[in-house]
Amino acid sequence: MKSLALALYAEGPSDHLFLPALIQRTSRRLLEQHKQVAVRTLPVGSIVFDKTGLEQAECIVQAACKAVNYDALIIHADADHPTPEKAFHERFRPGYQQVQQTLELVCRNLLPIIPVQMTEAWMLADHETLLQRVIGTNMNAQSLGLPTRVRSVELDANPKHTLKEAVQKAYEHRPKRRRHIDITTLYEPLAEKINLERLNSVPSYQKFVTDLTQTLIALNLIPRFTRT
Repeated sequence: MKSLALALYAEGPSDHLFLPALIQRTSRRLLEQHKQVAVRTLPVGSIVFDKTGLEQAECIVQAACKAVNYDALIIHADADHPTPEKAFHERFRPGYQQVQQTLELVCRNLLPIIPVQMTEAWMLADHETLLQRVIGTNMNAQSLGLPTRVRSVELDANPKHTLKEAVQKAYEHRPKRRRHIDITTLYEPLAEKINLERLNSVPSYQKFVTDLTQTLIALNLIPRFTRT
């Protein structure tokens, strides 16, 4: 049986709580869509190291060195901007070019994952799963200040704050000692349950799916054209 081994280098610790499971689920979904059910998707490896004193491009090269035994390395960078282009050109492309030029033994199959504005925006795309299955509240999205239209999640300049405020409002009825919660504890369960079909309406996620599809084609794990 063939297997797919992907690695992730992300900007922050909380991104490693949400993105690996999401990436694995997305990979599995693509393989199933292309009728490649015999390919096993391994858990996504988290590439973590001390970045002190390193520029972003140097970090990407270091991550590629550590991911040498993986099929591909996904480089995460929050857009911190209404569009992903700036992050792509400033925080992905220079590192990608250095990886291709280095003589070191590295993983050279690199692809970006660039949420707009930040990873938490994707978490807001499926408010039904977020509220009912993860937070565990019957309150609706509008009353908690969450976007009700999927494509509008990328218009929020600070989705992390929006998520935190929604959780606090949902927990207001709880005893005082149970009202405060570290929202990052919600990231992993949400990644396991979020509706990928709904998330696919978010343009920056769509772009990642397109890039991942091309990577799977390059790895000969899915055909360029799938018969229907």
